Amino acid sequence: MTAQSYELHHADCIAWMDSQAEKSIHCIVTSPPYNLDIKYGTYQDDQPRDSYLKWIRDVAKSAKRVLADDGHLFLNVGYSNTDPWVAMDVAQVFRQEFVLQNNFTWVKHILVNDQSQGIYKPITSDRYASATTESIFHFTKNGAVKVDRLAIGHRNATHERWPELYNESRHIAEQRRKVCRKMGYKDWLAFQAAEKQTPEIRAEFDTLMIEQEKKKPWDPDKKKCIGNAWFIGYTPVSKLAKEAGEEDLGTRESGRGGHPATFPEQLPDMCIKFSGIAPGSRVYDPFNGTGTTVLAALKNNMHGIGTDLDQNYLDFSRQRLEHYVNPPVVMEKLKKDKTIKMANPDLIDFG
Repeated sequence: MTAQSYELHHADCIAWMDSQAEKSIHCIVTSPPYNLDIKYGTYQDDQPRDSYLKWIRDVAKSAKRVLADDGHLFLNVGYSNTDPWVAMDVAQVFRQEFVLQNNFTWVKHILVNDQSQGIYKPITSDRYASATTESIFHFTKNGAVKVDRLAIGHRNATHERWPELYNESRHIAEQRRKVCRKMGYKDWLAFQAAEKQTPEIRAEFDTLMIEQEKKKPWDPDKKKCIGNAWFIGYTPVSKLAKEAGEEDLGTRESGRGGHPATFPEQLPDMCIKFSGIAPGSRVYDPFNGTGTTVLAALKNNMHGIGTDLDQNYLDFSRQRLEHYVNPPVVMEKLKKDKTIKMANPDLIDFG
């Protein structure tokens, strides 16, 4: 597959996955309906819990069949205060088919040092706190699939005035410990005890430390793993509308295609990067919605695939994706002529 190629299918995700070759998808990033009576376009999000979880199990089975043995499945599930178990119930169903390798918390809003960051939907209640987090369950087939933690890592600034003081000290201590062990001592304290009896060994230590520092110098910009709490703020609807080529910037329809529960592009972007899959890999979202996962896949030079039951969502996704793939002048033609030849006509199914 070439970079910036994608497929959109008007299809049931289970039927589509069952029609594909086994182990043909490298990464799945998705967020299923939460069964919280959210008003989606054509889907009724209010099944009896048993029926809903049985359907989720069928999704999990099909996903396992189509996912590569070293593939990744990132499952974002939210909850409500009146139904706090739904995310965990869904995870327990997927647990029957996969191994939970990492459990991330998507932080939508946080207060740090009296500074508020992020957007969330506040509630009025004398019982509950506003929900500002959701879960991102990282499933694999065996729990031992390698990832690229540093692809989303960053420099760990530990102090406002001297951000590298602690880290540099740790680096020096680590290199010192390696040299001590190379010289046959258990640790730095054992070396110091021996040095008091035989001062000459200090010269050998200093020489080896210089060599060790050349081999592994202190790098203040070295990235660190950011851990499993991901702060991802929502993108303003007006910005989403611009990215989709819309002129009306102030409505859910223009920015999110009328979809009630989208996740920010940064979420699938971080999942794809963290997975460490190679460029050109197939990234799939069974519940395409507005095409956010597919767009993130394109921007990471992957082959994005999305399925959805709602034709309106697919139409919005197509406009959004083509606006990214093609220059604005092509989008003007696309709006006027729905039969225009697009970037990947052989890979797009809107039937």
